[in-house]
Amino acid sequence: MIQDIEDMDAIISQFLNFAREGGNEPSRSGEDLNHIVASVCQRFSRSGRTINTRLGELPPLTLKPTATQRMITNLVDNALRYGGGEIEVTTEHAGDSAVVRVLDRGPGIPDNEVSRVMQPFTRLEASRAGGKGSGLGLAIVERAARMHGGNVKLLRRKGGGLEARVELPVVPPKAA
Repeated sequence: MIQDIEDMDAIISQFLNFAREGGNEPSRSGEDLNHIVASVCQRFSRSGRTINTRLGELPPLTLKPTATQRMITNLVDNALRYGGGEIEVTTEHAGDSAVVRVLDRGPGIPDNEVSRVMQPFTRLEASRAGGKGSGLGLAIVERAARMHGGNVKLLRRKGGGLEARVELPVVPPKAA
């Protein structure tokens, strides 16, 4: 019963986060995306989960910090839940984008399901999801990325697994 209540509480919390996502949070310039990624990964590591991180050099970005943290948390949580144990999180500056990749070795997502799993309240079959979750995690990720002018891609990983890639625009500072 306690586990059921905790599961329901998590689903309600995720729904409320989805409903108000980014509503009143102001964007802040000069934010360190690597710091947000590192703090999320460290939080999961403190609970005994192994996450390999490789953080590249990124410029300061204009971000909604709480929405960004929620986005990264949902991606890492999904990778840990479905990813077959080996999780890697990387960042890099590629062209006009700051890129966050969350890589796992799980079953991945079939190509014909990628756009569907980004919709609210959508889950893959129960055997893959273990019967848990609200189907909001990736919808929250997608909404947070769009809120920042970015996008999310769910790609097959070479050697098996999934690469969840978030690309956020790097806006050059305005000249003084």
